[in-house]
Amino acid sequence: MYYVKVKLSRESERVTIKRTVLFLSSILSLSLLLACNNQQNSEISMENELATTNVFPELPASDPTGTGGILSQFPESDISESISIDSVNYTPFVRAKTYTEQGTLLMVSNGREELGHLIVSSVMGVEGDRTFHSNYSIVYRQDNQDKVLLNLPALLYIQPSDKLLSFDKISFKEADVYLLTPQYQTGHGLECYAVAINKMSGDAFSLKFIRKGYVFEKLVYSEKQIPFNQNERLVVHPAVGAGTPEEDTKEIHYKLDLANRQFIAE
Repeated sequence: MYYVKVKLSRESERVTIKRTVLFLSSILSLSLLLACNNQQNSEISMENELATTNVFPELPASDPTGTGGILSQFPESDISESISIDSVNYTPFVRAKTYTEQGTLLMVSNGREELGHLIVSSVMGVEGDRTFHSNYSIVYRQDNQDKVLLNLPALLYIQPSDKLLSFDKISFKEADVYLLTPQYQTGHGLECYAVAINKMSGDAFSLKFIRKGYVFEKLVYSEKQIPFNQNERLVVHPAVGAGTPEEDTKEIHYKLDLANRQFIAE
């Protein structure tokens, strides 16, 4: 009986030792696993932090423009020194919206959008007016599908408020034409972009303007009169200023050439 007891005791010790070794091994493996996870989480957090860090500094150490705000990352314009940038938006933002019979027309910012205000009044706007500067796109949204109709790179425009812009509709026999005029005043005529929606096919596309052998993506018209349809012709009152030749003060009639996606001056 004594011999059996000793043998059993030694066997129990071996089992206990084996269990202890397995337990310690498990703890060591768990510790190594946690350490690896912590390191990976730390690396992921660092990558996310780098990914969300703004590429452009919003608060420069110096302000060579003297506007006291954020430095613009777009090319300078004639009114750059009259603008103070208040904030920068990096997410797509709808700035114009109009519902059509079959879809929705939008103007959407792409990438960096600089939002600011005028610090002095000019022919472009009065002090305090809101400024918008980004790479915008005119988009046609239909059945949750977006189609880019026209890109407007580095477009800068001014409005009295943040209110959504709208497209002006001009109906023709074959298509509905929509004009978008981002800038609300200039003192020398307004610039608009035109898109058309074919009434038969429902297809949407941008329109160009042909005049005197030149091709234009924008149409300039008088601030006093928006273009309109008269006998299936787009009637445009040109912007008139000091020194404008008499022949350029007369209204212009454009014929819609839907097949070639253009308006042709007659």
